[in-house]
Amino acid sequence: MRGLTGERWLKARIFKIAFAGRCAIPGCRNSTMGASGTGLAAFHCRKHVEHKARHGSHWHGTYSAAELKPYLAAASSYLRPRAESDRFIKAALSAIALLLEEAGPTEIATRLRGMSPRRRARIALARLRVAGIKPERFVAIVLAITALIEEDPGSHRTKEFRTVQIAKSLHRLASGTHKRWPFVDHQGRQRQTELHAFPRSSGPVLRLIGRAVEQTCEWVVEKHLSAVLALKVKRYGRHPVLRTAGLG
Repeated sequence: MRGLTGERWLKARIFKIAFAGRCAIPGCRNSTMGASGTGLAAFHCRKHVEHKARHGSHWHGTYSAAELKPYLAAASSYLRPRAESDRFIKAALSAIALLLEEAGPTEIATRLRGMSPRRRARIALARLRVAGIKPERFVAIVLAITALIEEDPGSHRTKEFRTVQIAKSLHRLASGTHKRWPFVDHQGRQRQTELHAFPRSSGPVLRLIGRAVEQTCEWVVEKHLSAVLALKVKRYGRHPVLRTAGLG
């Protein structure tokens, strides 16, 4: 492909990858789903297709709670004194409150199989409402995830990744069904049996949850993201990668 530039080089590269039948992720030697006859994906193997379904990216994983913590703390601190005075924040809080109110009834995790993604997304939002998660937390998570992706030089800066990461962060707050039943065993001792069931954190459901919440916060992100990021840097410093590189 020597001598090719721009769009022609890209097309040649895509053709080469597709013809080779290897996954496009660097270092992966698996065959694409199309080449192996296990699916329609022309450029990625099953492993990385499933990775994207779970995380929103073929190669980037989900941010941990520890990685998100300083951004979430900064976003929460920033929002608290402005919740009643800023019109964009007030509008987002009202929209999320309405979204939760209209989500409908909740359902235990073991009964979700066979339901449509849209209904499962509504049930997930209803579960957050029942758990008492306030709209302020939703807005803070949207700002925190967006700020983290913005500052992390190794992040995957695509809308889908951001949307899924927002949903994953919300999913952690109230994701499963937990039940306990006390009973007396044959020796008269008090025992307890437990059920812990978690819905699958993957696929279209995450996209629907993240998109619904993110849309309500678009103006908040537009107007306040830079200030939240500045507050985070002031309190907790730059991203660890930037500090290691001597840029923070």
